[in-house]
Amino acid sequence: MLQISHDQEGPFPSVCAKYVRLFDPNRYAVTTVYLRGDPVEGVEGKTGGERVLFFLLGKGSLRGIKFKAIFRLLRLCQKERFSVVIAHRYKAIYLAGVISYFVSIPLLLGVAHEHHVFNRITRHLFLTFWRRKIKIIAVSNSVRDDILTACPSLRQQNRVFVLHHGLDLLNSEGQLKSRATARQTLGLNNDRFVFGTVGRLVGKKDHRTLLEAFAKANVDDSILVLIGSGGRESELKSLAYELQINDRVLFLGHLPDAAKYLKAMDVFVLTSSEREAFGLVLLEAMLARVPIISSDAKGPEEVVGDVGSLFRVGDVDDLALKMVQARKQTAADREQQVELAYLHLNKEFSSAAFHGKFWQMGLLTNLAE
Repeated sequence: MLQISHDQEGPFPSVCAKYVRLFDPNRYAVTTVYLRGDPVEGVEGKTGGERVLFFLLGKGSLRGIKFKAIFRLLRLCQKERFSVVIAHRYKAIYLAGVISYFVSIPLLLGVAHEHHVFNRITRHLFLTFWRRKIKIIAVSNSVRDDILTACPSLRQQNRVFVLHHGLDLLNSEGQLKSRATARQTLGLNNDRFVFGTVGRLVGKKDHRTLLEAFAKANVDDSILVLIGSGGRESELKSLAYELQINDRVLFLGHLPDAAKYLKAMDVFVLTSSEREAFGLVLLEAMLARVPIISSDAKGPEEVVGDVGSLFRVGDVDDLALKMVQARKQTAADREQQVELAYLHLNKEFSSAAFHGKFWQMGLLTNLAE
C-alpha cells in the first residue's frame, strides 16, 4: 500500500499515522511518501509503516503538470505494484490519478481535507474524468457536500464517503502535561484565567475576531494565549497594541506538539472562518478536558455539536459574550461540560471509531476482507 502526502506541515504526519494503523502490518506493507520539505526530525517514527520516503520536491515541482513528481511516483509504482494508494489533499490526488493511467492501481482513495478542493474548473474536470478510478474520503459532512455541489455527477455513483479524523486517546492523553507543569513551561501565572488557542496565524483562522472579542469582553484577571506562527503574526501583534491589550496577550510562537500544553488553558477558543473543514485541535481540547468556544463554521460545528459553546463566524459581539459567560461558569458546570465532551470524543472521534467507520465503508472488500 502507498500513502502520499503533499508535505509534513501541521497535522499531516499524525493523520498519515492514523491511516497506517488502519492496516494489519502482517497483511499490508505501507509506504508513505512526503512530496516536499526536508525530513523533519521524528516524522519517520511518528508516521510508522514499512517505510517513509521523502521526495524533497520544491514548490515549483508541484505546480502545473508536475512532471518531476509524476516521474518519481510512476517509477516507484511500477517497481512496487501497489494494490492501494491513499492520497492526501488535491495535489497528491491529482498525481495518483495521473499515475493510475499508466499503472494498474486496484483501489485509489483521495482524502479531501479542505473545502472548495474541486471548485476550480480544471479540478472539477479532473475528478469528473477520473471518477471511475478514484473514491473520495471527505473529513467532514460539509466537505462531502461541498464536493458533491462542485461535482454533481458523483452523487449518483457512490464515490464520496465521510470519515472523520480520529484521535488515539490513550497515547495522546499520556502526552498531556498537567495544568501546573504546562503553565510553568509556558511561563503563565497560576492565578490568571487563560483563554487560549493553537493554530497557524493565517487568515482563515480569523484571529482578528479573537483579539477584538477579547478586548471587548474585558474579563477581569484574564489573559489570551496564542500558540502558533504564520504570516499574520506581525499584523496581529500590531492589532493587540491598537486595542490596548498587548499586556494581556501572549504570542508564544510555534511549539512542537503544542497540544500537550492545552491543560494550561481555562477555555480553548477556535475562531476559524467558513473555510475550516474540521478542526482537529478541537478533539485535542476535548481530550485535555478544556471547555471549548468555537465558531459555528460548518466543520467545527460538526465536531463540537452540543458539547461546547458556538458563536457566529466573525461576530465579535457574540464571541465576547461567550467569553464573559465562560468566565462566569461554575466549577460544577464546567466539569459537567468537559466530561460530556470527553464522552462525545470517545464515541465519535476516537481511533477505534475511526478504524471501525473505515472498515464499515467496505472500500477494500474485494482486496482484503
